[in-house]
Amino acid sequence: MKRYLLVPTVLVLTVFALVFASSGHAARNVPIQNFGNANVSGLTAAQVGDGIVRGGTSIGWQMNKVSPQLITATVNERRHSVTVEIQYSAKEYTIKYRDSVNMRAEGGGTIHSSYNRWVERLQRNIDAELARMKK
Repeated sequence: MKRYLLVPTVLVLTVFALVFASSGHAARNVPIQNFGNANVSGLTAAQVGDGIVRGGTSIGWQMNKVSPQLITATVNERRHSVTVEIQYSAKEYTIKYRDSVNMRAEGGGTIHSSYNRWVERLQRNIDAELARMKK
């Protein structure tokens, strides 16, 4: 009597597990956001660049000045890596996605939700450093 109940129960539980596992995977991908700040007045472009480098370095991002108004920034978290481009001037800066490893980036502009959190934290640190420099 128990055997005929066991097979359908296992089948139903397997289906539920697959449905929840696949929906959880899809739910983690979110649209890639661009970040930035249009209110960095009061500093020169060189100072903004220095503040960006200090703000990123202080939280573990590797910062690389590519040109006078372009920095690439990379963060590695376990087996994941994200690289962004930061364009800046004396008036503003923008942070845009460039590349990633193991972040499920897709051609449709979606990526693992950790990307937006990491870059938002980078922006907050940069903003704090720039505000400190203005004082």
